[in-house]
Amino acid sequence: MLTRFFVLLGIAIFCLSIEASGIKKDETSKPNVVIIFTDDQGYQDLGCYDSPKIKTPNIDKMAEEGIRFTDFYVSASVCSPSRASLLTGKYSFGNGVGGVVFPDRKGMDPQQVTLAEVLKTAGYATACFGKWHLGDLETSLPLNQGFDEYFGIPYSNDMFIGVKQKFADSVNFRNGYTLQKAREDQEFIKENYTKRKKIAEYGIKELVPLFEGNKIVEYPCDQATLTKRYFDRAFDFIEKNDENPFFVYLAPAMPHVPLFASEEFKNTSERGLYGDVIEEIDWNVGELVNYLEKNELDENTMIIFTSDNGPWLGYGDHAGSAEPLRDGKFTNYEGGVRVPCVMYWPGQWDRGKVSHEIVSTVDFFPTIANYAGAEYDRVHGIDISSHLENTDNKLSRDYVLYTKNTDVHGIRKGDWKYLPYSGERFADRKEFPPQLFNLKEDVSEKNNLYDTHPDIARDLEEEMRKIEMKLKEK
Repeated sequence: MLTRFFVLLGIAIFCLSIEASGIKKDETSKPNVVIIFTDDQGYQDLGCYDSPKIKTPNIDKMAEEGIRFTDFYVSASVCSPSRASLLTGKYSFGNGVGGVVFPDRKGMDPQQVTLAEVLKTAGYATACFGKWHLGDLETSLPLNQGFDEYFGIPYSNDMFIGVKQKFADSVNFRNGYTLQKAREDQEFIKENYTKRKKIAEYGIKELVPLFEGNKIVEYPCDQATLTKRYFDRAFDFIEKNDENPFFVYLAPAMPHVPLFASEEFKNTSERGLYGDVIEEIDWNVGELVNYLEKNELDENTMIIFTSDNGPWLGYGDHAGSAEPLRDGKFTNYEGGVRVPCVMYWPGQWDRGKVSHEIVSTVDFFPTIANYAGAEYDRVHGIDISSHLENTDNKLSRDYVLYTKNTDVHGIRKGDWKYLPYSGERFADRKEFPPQLFNLKEDVSEKNNLYDTHPDIARDLEEEMRKIEMKLKEK
């Protein structure tokens, strides 16, 4: 009888401690989720990835207290298909998004099930703040893809206003714009849509709209203040939804060109304007971590930081670095698709570890959904939670696929990488022979071993087609 008394007393004290902390019992079973997905940030462009001039103390601290991945991949080397894969858990041949989506063009099929939609079935509040790039028509925007809130530019920050976009009643016009002038821009785009040079000469390329929900609330968008506004909206959203678990998809416009930094960060980095925008993102990541700690949410919130693809090297000083990897955006060389990634969840995931496992954005969907207790099916990724909780646990999968459009263009399995369609920008196979690399010995992909190891190339070709066929059945 006395034993039972002390057991009941212990339970009562535990429940009171939960109530006093302000954390509700149902919240403790479902983790909050924050994914920060930057734009065109290179593999080397963080302090913890050996950037010589860019200082990122806050993300570096997350890496010191979480897990830093050396072999983390996105599904494609350009924006839209990479983002579609993150949100659907599928490669492009499974979600139908193979190329960059421009204004007024069909985006991702609304029938595709997103991570946000799955988490909503588990009671999550969901928000997208930042770049969307999966269609700017109302049927394709975030509010129709499982998100409760959306605030951001619906595509890349170097594009232009869409013809079919609508203005909110309270729209903020800037730079001398009026509703009439904005509609004149739309009319010009309608008449000259395919004439990109003429659009640039007209002066409206890179004048992009800022959306709230499905309508424009600011035109042209003040991009210099955008990074901080995105993070501030995340804070507001989290505060409003302290009754529910939350999913925040934070997708800064930076460091995609054109580059913009706020006055506080402009001309402060050794790496010039490119460094300014990365360091501003880092500062805001630090504010996010501090906010979660202050509100006792940090131990129930996972944060994932990564980039959508490698650096746009053609922009010189305004582009990042993928060193020591080869090439960058638009290619299936490692610099185009291997990106920095830090995962952080205090008390739940391994601490201060470096993972060399092959991990991909397609793995986010099943991993997060399983932690949330949400049902899902037909994804290409795997649940990597056991590895996150103990990095000594190896993954059941040792490969990643490389894609172009909605086709498979290569495979990495273990240390070996095979590109049947090579060339700097996916050139024709007749002009450029297939390529085979051993990434353990040659991470910079300088030595094509295709002629010396045709047996390995043949085995990888067979394995690639087998995996592709299996995944297409899902």
